[in-house]
Amino acid sequence: MKEYTLGKKGAAVVIHQMFLVMMVCSLFGAGYNMRHHVGGLGMLSFLSITGLVGSFVMLAYLTGISGRKEADDPKIYLLGMDRIYTDLELLLFAGFLYLVIYLCRDLRRLDFGFSGLLVAAGTIAYLSDAIFLLFYLSIVRRSKDNSLLTHSLIYQAVSFFQRVQTTGAHPVRCTRKARERYEIQNAIEAISAGALDTKLNVEEFHGQERELAEAVNNIRAGLSDAVMEKLRNERMKADLITNVSHDIKTPLTSIVNYVDLLKRENLENENARNYIRILDEKSQRLKQLTEDLVEASKISSGNIKLDMQPIDMVELLYQTGGEFNERFEARGLTIVTKIPHRSVMVRADGRQLYRAIENLYTNAAKYALENTRVYVELVVENGKAVFSIKNISKTPLPENAEGEKDLTARFVRGEDSRTTEGSGLGLSIAKNLTILMGGDFRIKVDGDLFVAAITFAVE
Repeated sequence: MKEYTLGKKGAAVVIHQMFLVMMVCSLFGAGYNMRHHVGGLGMLSFLSITGLVGSFVMLAYLTGISGRKEADDPKIYLLGMDRIYTDLELLLFAGFLYLVIYLCRDLRRLDFGFSGLLVAAGTIAYLSDAIFLLFYLSIVRRSKDNSLLTHSLIYQAVSFFQRVQTTGAHPVRCTRKARERYEIQNAIEAISAGALDTKLNVEEFHGQERELAEAVNNIRAGLSDAVMEKLRNERMKADLITNVSHDIKTPLTSIVNYVDLLKRENLENENARNYIRILDEKSQRLKQLTEDLVEASKISSGNIKLDMQPIDMVELLYQTGGEFNERFEARGLTIVTKIPHRSVMVRADGRQLYRAIENLYTNAAKYALENTRVYVELVVENGKAVFSIKNISKTPLPENAEGEKDLTARFVRGEDSRTTEGSGLGLSIAKNLTILMGGDFRIKVDGDLFVAAITFAVE
């Protein structure tokens, strides 16, 4: 790999200056020769042409390697001087040129000898070339880095006024680089908003912007593939659950029917009647689990139709509470309600909202500590209706700490040893239904106190 070391660059600068000093001294010497008719005009002309060609060759070489460290490294390395604004640097360079021209003009008026003239001309040429190279190579590095125009006071001022005058509009009156970055920004914003079909035409971009455009396209393609793979997996899981549940329901229906027929038989054996009772309970539980599983699959995949309309939550809560009175009384549970007397209207699917609230009541009826109170509350605050149900759990619940299990996840119960009742899907169904209807579902655990809340915007 070919390297452009500081030593190579320094040697190229010195050689360039040698040729330039040779050319300038030869030109001044030729002029002195013509005025004083001194010999050697041909040699001076040859030296001036040689110096001109050599200085241009070395200047071209310096132009090619400026800002580079290696031949295969496309990165441009800027120096401290390159931080000066371009237009300010050009003004300084223009002042320097005026000073050089002024000195050269006065140099002709002085009465030098031949050797003195060559020394003065060579000194001015050397110093002038050193300063020229500082400005010139800085301009070259900025041009390669595409910051020659953008890193200027005029460009910054114009860009500022354009942003003020055309906020949100396409920057038509700006540089190609700015327009390309504008297109890349728009594409990123569109992809982040979910428009995964957004794609940039890489051929319309240049330099670093082309690399950015390719990266954006790669990110879009990766996200699109990931989303499609997730959708395929979700569809496969939903289909698997639906098909398996359907296959289970057919023999399960036969089992339930035959158990029902056995219950009608007048069996004298007490053990046989007890076995039939257990079969009936387990088959009914399996039937309910199968139905819950299918419904949970449909809800999580969004494969459910909603009939959104204004619903009176006060009326719905009174209706649901009345249906659970007997179940609560059987376990010694007392319902303490705090519900407004006026209507509280929310926009939801009445059937699905009832199912979500029913699951919370069912959860309390199954898992609340016997002979305790269950608090049901509906409050309206900040334009939102918040329904909450609180109860003391009969078994320990996980603490609100890092690593706790989510009670709204599928097949999760508050106590791992609880295997004789419930499917572990009730809270998951309630949460997914609430979110699907645009509401908010939250659970709070404080010791043995379990609190579930459903929130909807008030109509």
